[in-house]
Amino acid sequence: MPFINREQQHIYIRLNLRVLQRIVAVGVALCLYLTVHFHNTLHVDTPLSVRRLSPHPSTVISNHDAAAATDGMPPRNAGNANTQRAVVTSDHATIAAKTKTLTSSNADEGVSACLLVNDENPRLPEWIAYHYLTLPLVSLIVAVDPASRSSPSDILLQWKMELKLDVHLWPEKRYLPKSMRGLCPTPDDAQKCLWRHRDRQQYFVNKCMAEHKMMNRTWVLLTDVDEYLVFNQVREDDPVMPLDEPPEGIPIMSSWKYHGNTNPDMGGVVDGMVNGKYWRTMPLKPKTDVDYGNVIVDVFDQKHFLRDDVAHLESTSLTEAPPGVPTATNPLFAGGGLYVQIYNDTYDNNTDGAFVPIIMDWKVGDEKRRNFYGGHLITDTKGRKYFMENEHKFWPPHYLNKYSMAARARLPSLDDGTTVLDVLKAEAKEGYTKGALGPCISIPRLLYGSREDETKNSNSAPEGFDENDFVTLRYRYHAPKGEFEASKFGKTIIDVSRVPIKALQTKALNIHRPLMYYCRQDPTRYSVSLFRVNHYLDSFEAYSYRNDARSTQRHCKECYEKKGKGAAAAADDDIQPWLRRFVKLVGHEKAQKLLSKAGYFAKLE
Repeated sequence: MPFINREQQHIYIRLNLRVLQRIVAVGVALCLYLTVHFHNTLHVDTPLSVRRLSPHPSTVISNHDAAAATDGMPPRNAGNANTQRAVVTSDHATIAAKTKTLTSSNADEGVSACLLVNDENPRLPEWIAYHYLTLPLVSLIVAVDPASRSSPSDILLQWKMELKLDVHLWPEKRYLPKSMRGLCPTPDDAQKCLWRHRDRQQYFVNKCMAEHKMMNRTWVLLTDVDEYLVFNQVREDDPVMPLDEPPEGIPIMSSWKYHGNTNPDMGGVVDGMVNGKYWRTMPLKPKTDVDYGNVIVDVFDQKHFLRDDVAHLESTSLTEAPPGVPTATNPLFAGGGLYVQIYNDTYDNNTDGAFVPIIMDWKVGDEKRRNFYGGHLITDTKGRKYFMENEHKFWPPHYLNKYSMAARARLPSLDDGTTVLDVLKAEAKEGYTKGALGPCISIPRLLYGSREDETKNSNSAPEGFDENDFVTLRYRYHAPKGEFEASKFGKTIIDVSRVPIKALQTKALNIHRPLMYYCRQDPTRYSVSLFRVNHYLDSFEAYSYRNDARSTQRHCKECYEKKGKGAAAAADDDIQPWLRRFVKLVGHEKAQKLLSKAGYFAKLE
């Protein structure tokens, strides 16, 4: 455009600048609107999303406030954050008020969870609905394995929109080091891919718990989508309840160890110390329950009471090293040797934290090796003593088995409206278990197999729902309770408000025992646990649906059928009332909408 003179040129430039400023202003306003609208629907931290200014989407917290929050103290502007969360969860609180237990005025009160998923969309709606009802679930952080061919975002968004569930979908960079991101680089090496998957779990679990802690949450459930937390009510098919004291006349065996037998018609043997001398039993009678607090019987009817060695070692442990005695931590057994990190080394003047060998005269399996435990002294071949760090000093204490049974007898049924949080609060105040519920509760699993009843329970699903779409209604048969071979290691629920943020700044120890200093090393006995985790094998279609690090095993029909046969010892209906209660809680129309895709296995490429 030609200008008559320089003044006209300046006027034109000024007009264009004003137009440009208005465009920028409108753009900024639009971005702010979209940002607010986006966070009010679903917190999805992806490379395409708007970057958050703080770990809390509802408020900006200074470094000082964030530090205060990590110690379990509310930040200075926590009032604003709580107000925001109260608005987000108001619908949840309104619906929950229909039950007799959720009467708290704090709409944000409940249990949180962390889920790492991989092609779990067919079962995710059921998992969320069940735990929304029974925990009650108020906050959920989800991460997706890069091998997954599907995304849970639509499902999570629906829960956010319908019931205002606090949901966050994390990208890899939110919790994983850069070197660990993406697909397994060695797909032909199944073992390396499995370890990579476990590393992913360990990083995610602790990052997720740290986020829940920063959000001022308390209890956080750590399970998978095929696992459901239930009350462990007393039943006739429960395993033997451990004894606190041996029956009269039965000798005590300490420092014991069980050695299995490949012959299914004959039990294994147990060796240990009896009256100060080494003893090895004859083969045990078949189906003998070998565990602490039990009386074992061999084929010659000789009986022995198995001492709870862990409880004994804890009761006799030291809280700190005696004067002049070095402290050893992080023990590692390799090649028959013992390696530790040493502190206050008064013998060889090694720097604190140095990794050094300690020469012992142990033999694998002997009494000295079996009694190796934190809080005790060990002596090397030169007669020098070392104090093994007391890593169990923050663990919840052992308490008498009769008190455990009393606590289990108090448990409600799933049908009466009492939640997991209600039970946790009540037991924390109860005289029997007060102080015993530490920040990390280990929970045994119970495997449910693929056997189905020929005649279905017509009362398990409300009108308009098909019980075949729900794993918790379709499968009733389970493995023998308390049998490790079928159900394997348990899972945990952790009160992050009682765990220092420092303990969450590294990757978890493992998915079954995330925190070394807060979760017990010895798994909880089924017969003394307040809760259990129902672990569903599911149909072969569901079992082989995931595209994870164990894909080879998951596509093995023979492996699947073998697992199923080991999980058909008995049946129960403990969990079945949940769906009717959920429909009554949220309304039939909303329940159908939220669960419309439950049990639907879309074809994935």
